[in-house]
Amino acid sequence: MLPVEVNRNEAPPPARFGIPPHIHVCVLGTGAVILDVRRDKYLGIDREDSELLSNAVAGWPQPLWDRSTCRGAQGISQATNELCASLAADGILERIPEGKEARVVVALRDMRGEWISIGDELEVRGRVRLRHVRKFLFAYAWARYSLARRPFADVVEQIRVRKLSRAQDMDRYRLRKIAVMVDIFGRLRPFVFAAEGRCLLHALTLIRFLSKYQLHPEWVIGVTTQPWGAHSWVQWENYLLDSNPEKVCGYTPIMMV
Repeated sequence: MLPVEVNRNEAPPPARFGIPPHIHVCVLGTGAVILDVRRDKYLGIDREDSELLSNAVAGWPQPLWDRSTCRGAQGISQATNELCASLAADGILERIPEGKEARVVVALRDMRGEWISIGDELEVRGRVRLRHVRKFLFAYAWARYSLARRPFADVVEQIRVRKLSRAQDMDRYRLRKIAVMVDIFGRLRPFVFAAEGRCLLHALTLIRFLSKYQLHPEWVIGVTTQPWGAHSWVQWENYLLDSNPEKVCGYTPIMMV
């Protein structure tokens, strides 16, 4: 039997990594942004590292720019392993055991397109009744308490589970109903809190209020890096429920529940 030569300088095969459920990622022109809902924190990744991760991590968004060729294959492999191991140690990535499939990461909707603002382009007047006031106050109290006292990850998971268990398909009747409830919400909200600078409170209150009527739209968090900013809003298909296209289309969605 002939002896087998072993190349001791050859890098070991790269480990398999994926994105855990509490991590949300989006790619912008300057790199990638990570939202860690467990820590309620954002993390920035530059272009070069984002390119490495897009090749090694299942579900990582693909870069929007022309890929660089500044590293050879061996350099990329070594740098990728080191970067992934570091992020896994910090809880940003997860190691995928052999034989197990990576978590499927659904691509978020691109904000470029035609949007209709409920309350502006589409307005349906509703009559405010006492039951609406009670449900609005409950939704507001829940949102205030959740943001002040509960882990952000728990809030996200509660909305996700509630929506999955009760969500219904959009139709013309439900579109009219949601427009009526958004109108009622918009007339009650100024008596309780100002919307300016409180997009997260506003979105969560609206989400909870609508859920009382079996309406479960999408809660979105978007980011931008030039300059840095984060914004939250509510949408349903191509309808914006608490904003207008000019205010949200400059953001890239990073989380959609």
